[in-house]
Amino acid sequence: MKKYSVIASEAKQSHKKILRDCFLTSFLAMTFSFAFCLPARLLLIVLMAGGLPTAYSFSQGVWTRKADFGGAIRCGAAGFSIGTYGYIGTGNYNGYTNYYQDLWEWNQSTNVWTQKANFPGTARAVTSGFSIGTKGYIGAGFNNGTYYQDFWEWDQNTNTWTQIADFGGNVRYGAVGFSIGTKGYIGTGYNGTAPYTQDFWEWDQVSNSWTQKANFGGTARNVATGFSIGIKGYIGCGYDGISARKDFWEWNQLTNSWSQMANFGGTARDFAIGFSIGAKGYIGTGYTGSSTWSNDFWEWDQATNVWSQKANFGGTTKYAASGFSINSKGYIGSGTDSVNSYNDFWEFDPNGNGVNEIDLENLISVYPNPTKGKINLKISQFEDLKMKSVEVYSVQGDKVYSKDENNFQIDLSTQPDGVYFIHLSTDQGNVTKRIILSH
Repeated sequence: MKKYSVIASEAKQSHKKILRDCFLTSFLAMTFSFAFCLPARLLLIVLMAGGLPTAYSFSQGVWTRKADFGGAIRCGAAGFSIGTYGYIGTGNYNGYTNYYQDLWEWNQSTNVWTQKANFPGTARAVTSGFSIGTKGYIGAGFNNGTYYQDFWEWDQNTNTWTQIADFGGNVRYGAVGFSIGTKGYIGTGYNGTAPYTQDFWEWDQVSNSWTQKANFGGTARNVATGFSIGIKGYIGCGYDGISARKDFWEWNQLTNSWSQMANFGGTARDFAIGFSIGAKGYIGTGYTGSSTWSNDFWEWDQATNVWSQKANFGGTTKYAASGFSINSKGYIGSGTDSVNSYNDFWEFDPNGNGVNEIDLENLISVYPNPTKGKINLKISQFEDLKMKSVEVYSVQGDKVYSKDENNFQIDLSTQPDGVYFIHLSTDQGNVTKRIILSH
């Protein structure tokens, strides 16, 4: 079985079933694909499992590939959103080396990634993150045999980090994080010593203090997934030291109590991604055991307690990815399949009907890449596709080039070496390309 490389070496013998290989060398070897959706409302099946219903139904949704994540390929990174911006930071690549501290911001309006101030704690992976107002939070995690419990606050307005009170539980990685109102929540995970944990903690933004709440209702576990809807928080799936799980639990902030909900609609798994959009929760991708990872994607309806299968994740099967939601859209990026790690980044529209009709990502190519300054744009197949504008942004988010015409060559010779994002607007939609300038 493949081993996940960010688990401490001293824990390998007693926890062989969760160890995963991750972060082998593969860079930008992507094939763009669209998610083909199942016909709407084909079937509704209600099964009884352990006295609790597991409900399934099938409906549609659409995935669209956006600009690749701006940093190096990785998995085990934290993700959160603030307003119309999404953030991915920390993570790991290539075994026990190359742990990251960088934080990247994605602009939903421009589809451009911008590097922000580095996470000031030790570089690490499998961290926990959430956001409250205009602040983002990252903490806990793991780096090559060392586990952490320090927590840090990032201010969107000033692009600065401030250390807050250490996580109230013990050191750990693979814990679930989410927020409700002005409170942040962290629970479950692994601290380097068996067994796994099921404690659950609340952080108060006003008092900067942690308070232990009722223990997670399911078995102790690691690398579960979760999200919040209104005053309720949710944790499900994960690995309990024996097998992957598919049970799904709701925590009520008012009563501080856990209730078991309908089991997750897909197969049991760990390292999945979860987020919420409105009154719906979503879980997908993940490691399903026996060196198998998944790209199926499921929606949970808070009102009916029913799981519905949506269009498969648009990228390759993977686990240990990063995710968040912005308004009515969900996002998944990075991750690994134990052979390759990735930096592709995808948008999910639960109200989409079918697949995108034109594959702009593959229709438009930029070359050479890397370039010494002159960049050519090529449109294949559709000769009537019209370029409306071309804009180029640095990783700092500065616009360094702009043309409002059907232009097929860009000259960046006067710009310094680095990574740039070419934002192309056409009469059939927009696409962003990542290019490296090296004189």
